[in-house]
Amino acid sequence: MNQPKQLAIYHFSYDGIATWCCGVGAIVKQFIDSMPVVAEYLREHGFETIFYAGTPFYHPECSWYSPEILHETEEICRSLSGDVLYHLNGTEGDDMYVDIEQWKATSVGAANIVINYFQKHELNIVFTTDPPYCGVGSFLFRQLSHFKGNKPIVVWIPHSTALIHEKNTNETRYNWEKQAVFDANTHKECFVAYCNDFMKNHLINEYQASLESLVPLINGLPLVENKTRCNPQEIIEKYGLPSDRDLVFAGGRAAKYKGFEYLIKAFAESQKYHTAELVLLVTSFATSQTEGTYPKIIKLFEELQVRGKVINNYIPLEELKAIFRSPNVKAVVVPSLAEPFGMIPLDVRDACDENGPVLVCSQVDGLQESTVHGEDGFLVDVENTSQFAQTLTRAVNMSSEERKSFLSKGKEQLARKHNFPRNIADCILNIVSQQD
Repeated sequence: MNQPKQLAIYHFSYDGIATWCCGVGAIVKQFIDSMPVVAEYLREHGFETIFYAGTPFYHPECSWYSPEILHETEEICRSLSGDVLYHLNGTEGDDMYVDIEQWKATSVGAANIVINYFQKHELNIVFTTDPPYCGVGSFLFRQLSHFKGNKPIVVWIPHSTALIHEKNTNETRYNWEKQAVFDANTHKECFVAYCNDFMKNHLINEYQASLESLVPLINGLPLVENKTRCNPQEIIEKYGLPSDRDLVFAGGRAAKYKGFEYLIKAFAESQKYHTAELVLLVTSFATSQTEGTYPKIIKLFEELQVRGKVINNYIPLEELKAIFRSPNVKAVVVPSLAEPFGMIPLDVRDACDENGPVLVCSQVDGLQESTVHGEDGFLVDVENTSQFAQTLTRAVNMSSEERKSFLSKGKEQLARKHNFPRNIADCILNIVSQQD
């Protein structure tokens, strides 16, 4: 009987390992939560998995540090004979996403960890997340230019780029990101993973990524059977939400591209045709993307006399899913002006069993791939206030039978396209097959 081949998998991220601040952190956490099942899939193909999670070192008092998430990460790593590995932060441990100088420090730190570990294992696949890690491949392969053995495989996973959310091209960030693509185009051990077709086409057209350097790694969820679930009524009460009225819900960072101002305007127009209230749950960490946006949201909410409330708070994912399950939440809205993927549609479908809220999503970027208009949700031009208002009204007033039909079709798509453990394992097997 053949012995299983040892495969070390590393996942480096600035969020989602010891912290949770943004959507990238949510995706990274889903990746880590998927790893025990990924290891089972890979065992069927003759691999024994060792898993490491790499993170910048954070001061425990920084606002997004989470000992609970760190503990969960450590447990999964150790169950797969690995550990959480710390590298340079580039700050004093109190920030995560600053500028290219910090990203260089982050990339060098991650590359050094791989240098120290890779010869312990037969095969090494290193997943790196977003701009802080664009330099890992370059630093690593420069160091290993004369190494004759099996080199580590490096896979950069961009969840966004300089050209998606920025109105004016940030040449410094763009060139830094192009380095990761150039490395993938140059080295046979280097790849760029795309989370959906939108990102694949974007990387080809805007970053000149070659088809040979690209591999699919479609975002998803672990889709585990036994879920720990919060009670919806308890969470509704915790955040002071009304339990006797219909609700339209939206949440996210108070960044302009999230489109909350367009939602407020559309809801103000639609509220004449239903009795629902709008609940916006927003975070307002001080970054260049969020500067001044939260006060504008509050001011517009008051000026247009919108029914409902704005809550400035961070909410754990399981509590967010409990809100989705609440029977009086009739619609969940994703009004982003730019969204390479967007996890909310997946989270809604995963959280709800029968009669869930209707999804209303902006018809942009990757959101167009996660929702089929009129079948499992609605797509809308959020800048067209009249159309947006009509769609909100329709979503709030849908019958229970229509809601069940939408959710059922959405859950079918979730199981078919977004089984994350299967997608991760397929990505790894695809890459390994190209090295033979």
